[in-house]
Amino acid sequence: MYGRKYKIIYPALEAWMRENKISVNQFGTMLGVSNNTIYGYVHGYVEPRLSTCRAIAKITGLSLDELFKEK
Repeated sequence: MYGRKYKIIYPALEAWMRENKISVNQFGTMLGVSNNTIYGYVHGYVEPRLSTCRAIAKITGLSLDELFKEK
C-alpha cells in the first residue's frame, strides 16, 4: 500500500475542500458521514446517493455537474 498513488475521481470536490481548508474529518462531520466515506467519494470508491450529492452541492455551493465531473 505504501507509495501507491490514488486517482482523484472528483477533483472539484477535493479542490473545494483544499481551498476552504476543510479536512476529510470536518467535511464528514458537516455531511454526517464517516471519514472513510468522504475519502471514498473523492477517490471514486463509493458512489454517493442522489440525496447525498444534493447535500454536498448545498454545502460546497457547486453544481452537481461541477462536483462530479471526472477529470
